[in-house]
Amino acid sequence: MGRQRKTLDPKLDIVFWMLFGAEQNRELLISLLNAVLSPAAPIEAVEVLPTQPERLAASDKSISLDVRVRLQGGEQVDVEMQSQRRPALRERALYYWARLFTGQLRRGDPYTALRSCVVVVITDFAELANQRFHSVFQVRERHGGELLTAHLELHLLELPKLPSALDRNDEPNLALWAKFLSAQADEELEKLAMEHPVLKQAKAALDRLSADEVARLQAEHREMALLTFEAGVAAAREEAEQKGRREGRTAGTAEVLLRQLTIKFGSQPASTAERLARAEQADLLRWSERVLTAETLEGVFEPR
Repeated sequence: MGRQRKTLDPKLDIVFWMLFGAEQNRELLISLLNAVLSPAAPIEAVEVLPTQPERLAASDKSISLDVRVRLQGGEQVDVEMQSQRRPALRERALYYWARLFTGQLRRGDPYTALRSCVVVVITDFAELANQRFHSVFQVRERHGGELLTAHLELHLLELPKLPSALDRNDEPNLALWAKFLSAQADEELEKLAMEHPVLKQAKAALDRLSADEVARLQAEHREMALLTFEAGVAAAREEAEQKGRREGRTAGTAEVLLRQLTIKFGSQPASTAERLARAEQADLLRWSERVLTAETLEGVFEPR
């Protein structure tokens, strides 16, 4: 059994942000972007746009833990790491793209000034039903596949599907980065560092970050916030399910009681069905017992 991991986990969004957004790690970011985007001409320089998270609460929509980049030609790239499944991942990715794209123009600027924007989402869970590790989405004509515009591109990297990418070996550089992000132990990182120079740099950068006490505290704070948020979501989901089951039982009891009333007293007005629909389960059970002995409809519902 391997030693307990001492390095921070780059799959935690705050660690990913601190690692790839740091000025001193620019070569790592450029290598990752080249591996993901496979541009016609290699990316040689990038400008990381300022994003500073003021709060680390998992439920805070204003938090910015994505790495936003401007390339040499003015194109922008937004890279986000998602370690835990959240609602509306696909809609959020599209929103991130729209935020980048619409933020380019000032009043009076021509639309021709717009440059391509790309969103890259890396997940530690499987989002799509297929087995493809790296999926790329564009706007294309449905029948012939003609590209409408190169200004929109969304990349989804699903780390659990890495084995299929390794089998095909169709994106070896990207697979190396995925192996780095997916590593479960320091021993794996050490082995990867010997496989490729850029991963040696990445491990050294992660080691430095992991030795930073402030960074470790931020990572622990963020991890606790995520765990608390997930626990709250699970509790809310369980409460909703229990409420649904209770409402289902109540509705079933009301339906049976309405049939009993109809059999014994004849066709019932809509007001009776409405009364049953509003009733609590305890009242419905009490009325269900009374219907067996009551001589009139009023006798079923009279307070006792």
